[in-house]
Amino acid sequence: MAHIEPKLPGGFRDYLPEDMVPRQALIDTVRRVFERYGFAPLDTANVERTDVLTGGDPHFKKQIYGVASQGGDENELSLRFDLTVPLARAVAANIIGIKRPFKRYECGKVWRGERPQAGRYREFLQCDADIVGARSRIADAEIIALMNAVMNELGISGFLIRVNNRKILNGLPEYAGFDTWKIEPVLRALDKLDKLSWDEVAKELKSEKGAFLDDEAVGKIKHFVGVKKHSAKETLEEIEKLTKGIASAEQGVNELKEVTEYVARLGVPETAWAIDPSVARGLSYYTGTIFETVLTGLPNIGSVFSGGRYDNLVERFGGMSIPAVGASVGIDRLFAAMEQLGLIKRKKTVTEVMALNIDESCTRDLLEIVHELRTQNIRAELYAGDERNLKAQLSYAVSTEIPIVLIMGSPEREKKVVIVKDMEKRTQEEVKRKELAAKIRGLRAV
Repeated sequence: MAHIEPKLPGGFRDYLPEDMVPRQALIDTVRRVFERYGFAPLDTANVERTDVLTGGDPHFKKQIYGVASQGGDENELSLRFDLTVPLARAVAANIIGIKRPFKRYECGKVWRGERPQAGRYREFLQCDADIVGARSRIADAEIIALMNAVMNELGISGFLIRVNNRKILNGLPEYAGFDTWKIEPVLRALDKLDKLSWDEVAKELKSEKGAFLDDEAVGKIKHFVGVKKHSAKETLEEIEKLTKGIASAEQGVNELKEVTEYVARLGVPETAWAIDPSVARGLSYYTGTIFETVLTGLPNIGSVFSGGRYDNLVERFGGMSIPAVGASVGIDRLFAAMEQLGLIKRKKTVTEVMALNIDESCTRDLLEIVHELRTQNIRAELYAGDERNLKAQLSYAVSTEIPIVLIMGSPEREKKVVIVKDMEKRTQEEVKRKELAAKIRGLRAV
């Protein structure tokens, strides 16, 4: 048999148990907060028709993974690049059965055909929360409050939720004096400000492959996106002055004024969020409020929790116009950031107790004990390896970081006791079988 190198392609990653245990804890925390805010779980397909994903936009067709069509499906198929488009498609397909407002969350893998870099992968896990069918700015504020709650629950203190409105950005052509059709390449360039310098973004804005803007227009855009005052209220006042008489921008400013009021009522401190006119969000389906969460101590990691309002996406699928707003946590990027911040505690196992299997005459008793502990909601296992001596099995427990081991030989079985060994404190004592679960719960609580 030919030797095949066990190498992953670039942009993909395996998670072994010592990474997967804290990663799963991260996912569970996100889900718990989502459900606390009233979001119900949803699951959509990993594969969609390519035209569903791209909406005919050739820019995104270059960034998705095609899938060979099987089973007589003549449509071109691709792996989803986010969870928002599949949500809009699912809502359109089940328009009658879904009651609105529809608050849903979904955790699932997505794929993007882009160049891998620090904190960015080609395959990654997202957890999204969306409110479909609500035009009120209350929904926008709820998403911002949710983002703040998730970051706090994860123990991350150095973060900032940066908020803008696409309607304000849609006023840039009139403000800066360039053709309206250039707005999409302008926004795509501005969306790179989290990873490129202004000079690099300006170069793209001026290039023929970008928006081909002149120096005056680029200078006005630079001034506009640089507006940042002490408070959200002051920033909005300055934006309002700059865009006076521009209908789209004025509408966006008024919407953000409303969002600002609701966010305050929901208890989100001003230290956790700010109005930032440089936030653009590159996806073309955004129509109103947009937001990105950045880690102030790790500026190079990019946004870890972002999204916005997309009121026209469901309508793309031939249905009625249904407003929607939501945000997405990039689990893999957030995990990488939390690693750098020292917030990830690695664990090689979820097992709390392992019964050593050193005496075959006690094996059946130990199986019963393990079963009893499991019924008491204690994560327990019996050593199932080939080694039979005590030293080897203890070595295994140490290497896998199992905190408690049980030892039983013929003398202990006769006395109906078990030796309970605390691996961290290096202490042990005999415990009666009927008191075993209580003893372990006591050790677990310390």
